[in-house]
Amino acid sequence: MRFKTPSSIIALAVAAVLGCVGATRAVDDDRVRSSGPFSVVYRGPELEASVGFRHAAADVGDRWLILVVQLTAPPKSANITVNRGDITIHTPDGRRVPLLTQPEFREVFGEINLRVRRAISNTPPVLALGANQRPCNRWFLAEPRIGVGRDQMPITSFEICSGPLVFRIPGNVQPGRWRLVIELPESTADIPFEIEIEG
Repeated sequence: MRFKTPSSIIALAVAAVLGCVGATRAVDDDRVRSSGPFSVVYRGPELEASVGFRHAAADVGDRWLILVVQLTAPPKSANITVNRGDITIHTPDGRRVPLLTQPEFREVFGEINLRVRRAISNTPPVLALGANQRPCNRWFLAEPRIGVGRDQMPITSFEICSGPLVFRIPGNVQPGRWRLVIELPESTADIPFEIEIEG
């Protein structure tokens, strides 16, 4: 839900915090590149990922951060397993927030169902399927009565797995530099992105 705030206060807040109104700023990590105003792509030694954050940019002030993410392994790399507990979001003020568990997601699904569906429908896939790849049918979060949320996800170079990642943010989603962090067996995928208030 958006906060109802007089436009003059919003204008002052935006000017003070951001200095301008926009969608996203350039990313300064050599493993991460912008792939549009609301998505970034990470290419690391163990994992390739795209992160779409249009919903977060549109709903600054919401207590839910909803990202749409694709995961695959780099070509000719070893298969890895990504654990739910190794996925966190780091807020602009330095807090570390864990991914919802499947029971937590099921509990709040009635509240966030439309937000999640809107985030998915408004986020086109960034990682395209290669000649030897297929979409996978596993994810960390699953709609109640439709699928099974996984605590562990095998990631291979032959599949692209995708779905929403949902975080309950203390103090609500604020503009600034966020980081999706995924701890991997031999490395850490640290994926920064910038949320600004949409104009």
